[in-house]
Amino acid sequence: MENSRKLTTIIIGLILLFVLSIYHNVKLKLELEQMHNRVTNMEANLNQGINNLQHSIVDRVEHLLIQQQSVVEDFKSSYASVDAEKETVDTLVEFTLKEAEAGSTVSLQATTLENSEDKQFECATENGLQYVCVAALSYKHDYTLDIFQKSANGSNKKLNTRSYTNHLKGEFQNRVSLSQSGTSTNKERAQYSFSMYNKTFGEPEFKIQSVIVKAFYQEKEVFTKDVTANSIVNAEERDKMRLMIASGEMDPATLPDQEYNQASLDDNGVESGHYMVTVLHTETGAEVDHNDFPEYSFKVTVTLKNGEVFEL
Repeated sequence: MENSRKLTTIIIGLILLFVLSIYHNVKLKLELEQMHNRVTNMEANLNQGINNLQHSIVDRVEHLLIQQQSVVEDFKSSYASVDAEKETVDTLVEFTLKEAEAGSTVSLQATTLENSEDKQFECATENGLQYVCVAALSYKHDYTLDIFQKSANGSNKKLNTRSYTNHLKGEFQNRVSLSQSGTSTNKERAQYSFSMYNKTFGEPEFKIQSVIVKAFYQEKEVFTKDVTANSIVNAEERDKMRLMIASGEMDPATLPDQEYNQASLDDNGVESGHYMVTVLHTETGAEVDHNDFPEYSFKVTVTLKNGEVFEL
């Protein structure tokens, strides 16, 4: 009887050891698989990083080679004015040549992206290196721009290695746009904030006449406000200061009050405005059910001085 109990104990012990061995083997296998996956992922990430670095180096070297091969540098373009009757925009192109050739003339060639036409515009210079061109381009097309030099002997050569792209058509069609917008809502009100940009192309009649915000609840207009003179002129400054306050670099008490005015105009002829409107639920008749707040949709209507209307 005693021997039988010992035998049973030994068998149970062996079974437990066998089960424990299987458990450890399975656990070890899982750990090895996890380690293998981590190593595989590390290799993939490393290879991806190496590939990205290689492409970055190749792109940078290619860019430097193009810069070295091109005679043109410091190329930039801006818009001076609009001729609505001719449907053109006076485009101001400025650039510098690395070297001058006596007796030569320099011109700008503007070619539509669909290659339907190209135009030549003579460029002016005072020192033979820095040039300015005024090109009347149709705002119904996008263009590639190239610089050509005609030597005294009549030969003509392209000075830039890679063509410059001018998206005049796209910029003109989308000259009034919202860059960002957002809505926050609580049990008392909803606040709608947005930033807006308007490219005037140097044309006074393309400046903003009015900015109207409308709110809709259940597809019904419930709120309207003229915010033309309510652009927050120090919005960007306040945003930067808020970041400094959040990081502990600035005392919250130093945050200035909001200042309001019409949209500002920069040196490139772009008007920008930052706005915030508050909609009270009590004024719209929207129902508030505990934490289920009303949802509004908003529409911004921008009217320019020439009468054009943009709904955003």
